Amino acid sequence: MADPDMTFTGFAVALMERSQVRMKRAMEDLTDDQLYWQPAEGANSIGWLVWHLSRWKDIQTARVVGEPQVWVSEAWAGRFGMAEAAHGSGDGPADVAAFRAERTLLIGYADAAHEAALRRVGSATAEQLSNDTPSPTGGGAPGVGWSAILTNTIDYTEHTGQIAYLRGMV
Repeated sequence: MADPDMTFTGFAVALMERSQVRMKRAMEDLTDDQLYWQPAEGANSIGWLVWHLSRWKDIQTARVVGEPQVWVSEAWAGRFGMAEAAHGSGDGPADVAAFRAERTLLIGYADAAHEAALRRVGSATAEQLSNDTPSPTGGGAPGVGWSAILTNTIDYTEHTGQIAYLRGMV
């Protein structure tokens, strides 16, 4: 039974932890060909979804608490050979098809982004959660911190479901 005293941040952290476990479980024992397999031209691969999900987790939680993204501060962008601003939103079919990262690099970044996100959300203050935060894509209105985290946790479950579905297809 759920804890009736669970906080918003506690719920968000629990959801992120379960999402990460399911994501990593779906990647177990996949070959590189399976990790980057696309069911149709222009469709996302498991590998691309893992990277994109991790990027947004890093971006959204960093902006809520006012920290740098680990993608930048820990030089993951350079290790991937990608721009610091890269996050996957707006990627076209050619971008998704071309995305390849060595498995340990991909998992390493997913883990680093996840750990940073757990720490950020778990320690977010009421003030940070109520402040407006600028949109990382530059479009639309700024989001309130709790709203950004809520939206992101919905994305975690959606993308984790997509990863699990693709795993089933593989």
